[in-house]
Amino acid sequence: MYRQKYVLGNTPERFVEVDSARLLLILVQFAIPKADFPTDKNVQPKYDYQSFFTPEYYLQKLDFLLRYPRYFAYELAELYRLHIITETEREEVLSIIKQIIHINEPEIMTQQFRRFWRGAYERLDNVEAWWHSRELVYTGFEPRGDARPWKYYFITAKGHDEAQRLIQEIPVTIWYRDRISLLHNYFGRLTPSQLKNLQYTHESYRNAQLGEYIPDLTSQEIENNFVQVFGEKIELEVSL
Repeated sequence: MYRQKYVLGNTPERFVEVDSARLLLILVQFAIPKADFPTDKNVQPKYDYQSFFTPEYYLQKLDFLLRYPRYFAYELAELYRLHIITETEREEVLSIIKQIIHINEPEIMTQQFRRFWRGAYERLDNVEAWWHSRELVYTGFEPRGDARPWKYYFITAKGHDEAQRLIQEIPVTIWYRDRISLLHNYFGRLTPSQLKNLQYTHESYRNAQLGEYIPDLTSQEIENNFVQVFGEKIELEVSL
């Protein structure tokens, strides 16, 4: 079966349609209304759009938590420890973490992510081209002198409609919709830089070799952190 390629002939590890759909669902959930776009930014596209999202590395960090359920469970406990999640939300968070582990979600849903200079990062050339050709999402860049340009994603009404269509017609997207909703509810309380820094607290994440897969957390790490934060155990099989 034909697989699309990046520029310079590099072949992606998944079909572009899969990444495009998953990332579109993240964008739509976390998007900011067009009316709130800063008036001093001259990066809006010539095409009409409904909402926007920035920066790109924030999208990558959210996608990382979506693709690594163990990291999601661990960081959810950390948000409680840091009092970002309140005491009134404790039981809900306990239930979410236990459910993730008890149904073996990490074994079923984990999709490995490669390490780049900025941590979890994958080039989105094909994804962005796929969106653009279908008038779903456009990109814009804000110059920042000698620093890398700041990327914006502009989601069109068609992009929002496509996200809804995916959820209605493709059963597997229901899991992604629900998990992204949890990401938004809890991790949406962090700034992009705070989320990035939270992921860098893990030694295995920091020390992953460039271009190699970021190691997943073990079940024992989840168990130990859960006991430390909540003072109770969850029954887990230890991953070696």
